[in-house]
Amino acid sequence: MRSDLSLRPANERDADFLWQLHCAALKPYIQQTWGWDEEFQYRYFREHFNPQHSHIIRYMGAEIGVLTLEETPLGITLSNIEILPQYQGLGIGTALIREVLERAASRGLPVSLRVLKINPACQLYLRLGFVIVGETDTHYWMRREGAPRTFLPERWETESCFLHLADERFLEQLTLILSENQEILREMGQLLPPHEQALQALRHSVLPPGGVAWRESLYLIRDLESRDTIGFLAVYFGYPAPDTMYIGSLYLRPVFQGRGFGREIVRHLEAHAKQIGFREARIKVGLKNWRALRFWTSCGYSRITRIRGGENGENKPAAVELQKPLNGETRNEIKP
Repeated sequence: MRSDLSLRPANERDADFLWQLHCAALKPYIQQTWGWDEEFQYRYFREHFNPQHSHIIRYMGAEIGVLTLEETPLGITLSNIEILPQYQGLGIGTALIREVLERAASRGLPVSLRVLKINPACQLYLRLGFVIVGETDTHYWMRREGAPRTFLPERWETESCFLHLADERFLEQLTLILSENQEILREMGQLLPPHEQALQALRHSVLPPGGVAWRESLYLIRDLESRDTIGFLAVYFGYPAPDTMYIGSLYLRPVFQGRGFGREIVRHLEAHAKQIGFREARIKVGLKNWRALRFWTSCGYSRITRIRGGENGENKPAAVELQKPLNGETRNEIKP
């Protein structure tokens, strides 16, 4: 760390300073985004004040800001960095974030953050190698990746089936599964031939914004006894938030539907994700796909986080993104 900078743990006695800092550093951007209600902002600040993961930034002995970091096995979250306006532009924020990035790199961990879209700090984060991996109406989710890692085993079992990673050697099996589900896929706006759809999936060609292939796992599902191909599962770990597991696809061949395989797979998948630190799971379902909507809501995916397409002349089929908390909590994040 630079010799003119130091950090000390924050404590309850810092509440007044941190409130004044928050007003000085972020009030202009909050005001432009939602408007500024002093009473509401102060009440919200006090209700959520927790100095546990925060450090006071000291510059040449003066206390000039705050840095809040949370570290889990999934990575480091830069929850907050605020610096008094008169000390901005001196490279202090850049130096501190570089320190965080170096520490994360030494452990192979990604660094994630959320920032208001109108905050000029967005440009700093992009220069430091962060990419946008998700967004709401008001915020960007950004991440700088760490070392590639594996989230699920290459092969795992449920009570009735086993799943193994798929690559282009299994193109024929995946093409068969997709060809038998073409009616649903067309309703979702997928017009490519099944063979090309399968190649796209196996080559990880369709990823979330800022996505990387190693975060996506694609599995063939087989019957444990007969070894018949049942279906396939695609899962992306870390979108839109670092602790979100996104179920991209779960397709079963029609002859195996309605026999409990899907529910069994989802239950085991959720248990594993929760065990390694993921806090929620999401799935996108076409609004015309009533069978899938009934299935996912019965599995606990009952909170709508986003609705896409199907309005204002859009040519995209309408779909709804559903969320299920894996730790009993629910994020307040509904996006049209």
